[in-house]
Amino acid sequence: MKIGLIGATNAGKSTLFNRLIGQFRAIVTDIHGTTIDILSHTLEVDRLGKITFYDSPGLGDFSDELPFIEKIVKNSDFLLFVIDDSVGITAKDQHILDIIREHSMQDKTLLVVNKLDIKRKVNEIDLAIADYYALGLAKVIGISAKKERNLAELEDEIAQFYTERKKTHSDDPHTETPSHNGIGLAIVGKPNTGKSTLLNTLVGKELAKVEDKLGTTRDYVVGEFKSQGKRYTVYDTAGIRKKGKTHGIEKIAYDKTYAMLEYTRPVVLFMIDCTQGITHRDLTLLEEVSRLGLPMIFCLNKADLVKPEAINAMVKGAQSYLDFAKHIPIVPISALNGDGLKNLFKMVAILQAENQKRIGTNELNKVLGQDQMTKPPRFSKNKVCKILYATQIAVDAPTFMIFVNHKSRANFAFKKWIENSLRRNFGFIGVPLVIKFRERGEGQEDRSAPGVSLKSLRKEQDARQAKQDRNSAKILEKRVRKSKK
Repeated sequence: MKIGLIGATNAGKSTLFNRLIGQFRAIVTDIHGTTIDILSHTLEVDRLGKITFYDSPGLGDFSDELPFIEKIVKNSDFLLFVIDDSVGITAKDQHILDIIREHSMQDKTLLVVNKLDIKRKVNEIDLAIADYYALGLAKVIGISAKKERNLAELEDEIAQFYTERKKTHSDDPHTETPSHNGIGLAIVGKPNTGKSTLLNTLVGKELAKVEDKLGTTRDYVVGEFKSQGKRYTVYDTAGIRKKGKTHGIEKIAYDKTYAMLEYTRPVVLFMIDCTQGITHRDLTLLEEVSRLGLPMIFCLNKADLVKPEAINAMVKGAQSYLDFAKHIPIVPISALNGDGLKNLFKMVAILQAENQKRIGTNELNKVLGQDQMTKPPRFSKNKVCKILYATQIAVDAPTFMIFVNHKSRANFAFKKWIENSLRRNFGFIGVPLVIKFRERGEGQEDRSAPGVSLKSLRKEQDARQAKQDRNSAKILEKRVRKSKK
């Protein structure tokens, strides 16, 4: 595995580079030596096998170093992007971030916030790195390479990536198939809802066999077409049903289709037969597909066979019946004659934009703070969950990290309240939202204070908060008394 260390000059990446050589407790060290451009060290690691670390030279002029950084990004399996917390995100860091995005390495980049030397307590580290989640990289970790703080956690993150990568390379059914370009669309629905008909209409030729017999398509079919200057790749999926109910060839088709959806992450066109309405089987399939976290549109197919007033009633009924999926737009179409496809393409464009939407951290916290004051969520007595800080950490299934005082109190209703607040204020039409909770200090040790447990640290923090609340109450009481006089 190749791991590249990148970052602006003086971010501390070379110090980290040297620390990692000893931190991994290598069995055999094979130093290739310093090259005139990129420094590399190869280690035989007891948990991970052979790893080569790359570090770009610290040249005086940043523009001279950029070609080496780009070379490391291009040739690495995993990146450690080191940022100096003492100066924050600079123009140089933004330039490096652009290079990472150009090579689609966001999901393979661990943002290492370095020089957290003076921050000793766990909650201080959490708050220090919270803003960096907004950069949209895979993970964020705070360290001090100089004082060797949190290097064990960094090792664990690298090991976890290695394990996931190994599994992906061994199981990925797409490693030997060519990738498809353009906007991805996946036609999903129960058998005989017109999936193959829609594929053939979109592509302009018969790619999928169309019969009245249920379940004609066993494997997913791929087609490509252009519309209004845009390229599309469309997938007619094989029948999807609950995983436990598939066997033999059907199970193989299911696994392959499911893997394709996970891999390509298209916009899902969920087909519903207007002549039948929404059935229990539709709901079962919807539940299964929703787990993938993909943008989705309900396509009410065969609309040409139903009266307009019946279509309107069905749309209203679907919106109330599918209460958990109110954010999913509904578009009536006819796959056979092409009615409604213009509106469908417009909605696909909207969903694409919504799926890539990013909310600024300041605006996000302001909105959630206001809603928490004016429309507070309900909790049992003495079990209130407070939002301390919120930030968006990813797009393509927009993901939000919510820092709270007690993670155990963040129940389903609270999660739904946050989702409703986000949709009410920012839209996110047709796209799933991922809400993650993190308690202050979670997952880290306070290495600067040996013998102090996280539990006792949290008790101390809660006691301090309670004291502040009591003081605020006393001040308020004094003001009330003064006003009465």
